Amino acid sequence: MRTRIIGLGVFVPLAWLAGAPASPALLRGWVHPGNEVIAESGYQGAQKCAACHEDALGQIATTVHWTLASPIRNVQGLPDGSWWGMANRECALAGSTVFANWTASTHGRATVQAAGCGLCHIGSLVSPPMPGRPAGKAELDTVDCLVCHAKTYDWQKRATLVKDAGGVHWGRDASLTAALSVTKVPTTEACLRCHEHSFSDDYKRGTPYTPENDVHAEAGLGCTTCHATERHRIAKGQYESDMIANDLPDAVVACANCHGDAPHRGERGEALNLHAERLACQTCHILQASGIVYEDWGKPIRDDLHGKYSALSRYDCIPAIPGAYVPSDSIVKGHPSYVWRVANLPKSKDAQSWMAWATANVKTDGARIFPVRALTQVMLFDKKLKMSAAPGMAFLRDDPRMAGFPLLLAPNREVYNSTGDVKAAIDAGMKPYEAWGLKWSGEWMAMEVPGTSYISVNHGVRKVGLPCGACHAKDGVMSFTALGYAPEQVAALQRPR
Repeated sequence: MRTRIIGLGVFVPLAWLAGAPASPALLRGWVHPGNEVIAESGYQGAQKCAACHEDALGQIATTVHWTLASPIRNVQGLPDGSWWGMANRECALAGSTVFANWTASTHGRATVQAAGCGLCHIGSLVSPPMPGRPAGKAELDTVDCLVCHAKTYDWQKRATLVKDAGGVHWGRDASLTAALSVTKVPTTEACLRCHEHSFSDDYKRGTPYTPENDVHAEAGLGCTTCHATERHRIAKGQYESDMIANDLPDAVVACANCHGDAPHRGERGEALNLHAERLACQTCHILQASGIVYEDWGKPIRDDLHGKYSALSRYDCIPAIPGAYVPSDSIVKGHPSYVWRVANLPKSKDAQSWMAWATANVKTDGARIFPVRALTQVMLFDKKLKMSAAPGMAFLRDDPRMAGFPLLLAPNREVYNSTGDVKAAIDAGMKPYEAWGLKWSGEWMAMEVPGTSYISVNHGVRKVGLPCGACHAKDGVMSFTALGYAPEQVAALQRPR
């Protein structure tokens, strides 16, 4: 039986799938065959699409883009088959959960400091979907097909709260202009309406998927070239640690799908191909990353004059509000950090961690070195209650590592950013959890989450990778000692090549 867990959690080969889309270059000039009908009778939302695409809404309701969670496997500390994802995990950089912040805003508009999580959900729901619960017709009617499939889409309509008979929810662009711009395959620009946080050098990764920064974007490859699709499910890959929900856990998203297992040629080709047995391609071919490396939600500070996340604001297409309260943090730009990772295959025990920790090491069979962004978080916890008190989290009482772990609290970003009052933000954010019998004690503390969390880094790929001397040197970008090599191995690896 699959377990549905609704508690708070810390944020912490199939080469190509059947039905994978053609290259975007081959689809230029494609015109949606339904345009004539739409132009004549108008666009009334998802049911208009469903009149022809009869299975689409049912398919979407089973995807992570709808459920925000999926049954998991091999996640350290969590039961196999239980439902996990952003629906019930705390996002560390956002400092909270979807239930505490679904419609958080600044005067009804999304801003960088207070952008409710529902803004990027593919349905205009008044509250998050419950993990594992089937969606009803009224919910499916809110699916925003055009946010993914329209080439032309007015994001400002999406980023504005709407109040109707159903309640308060984020808007959508259902204009005829958007409906008549439908593409066969979602464009890169459409994906990046929501998946844009990686771009910003002052927030998450600092690895823009643009022709100037990524060789694949320069070649005109769309997102679905690598992230193949099947019945609206999108392949993510098997090496991710920071988002444990996965639509297609057996799908391989890997450089070797296109480049093969021995991609290097020339004088150093053989040596470089041997490296690929222990190093992910990204390790050499992603030269830098950027973003927050330390964040303290217990110390709200006033944002600077230009908006702390000004770069993020540009990519999000929503404003940053100068003077808003934000957590204190440190931002670093430079080479990524590096950790061992193993693919999450059916028999790969502890392949991932719900805390986004590294679970593999130099001795782990099949592990390879990947680039990551290291993140240390000071988050908000209950002084009296334990995490096991949260709904669905009683299993933690039997885990000696987590039995005494304090309850992680979920502040409301709108209150936090507008007032800087941590307790008031927690009161507002924890209110939805009272419906499940969880009432926080009223006493909070700021505590550094034990261990370092790691955010995956997979974009910003360059044609020419790091030179040998970047790693094979005493002051190289990679710490062989931290990676677990013995002293004699470290000495050998640090010798110039």
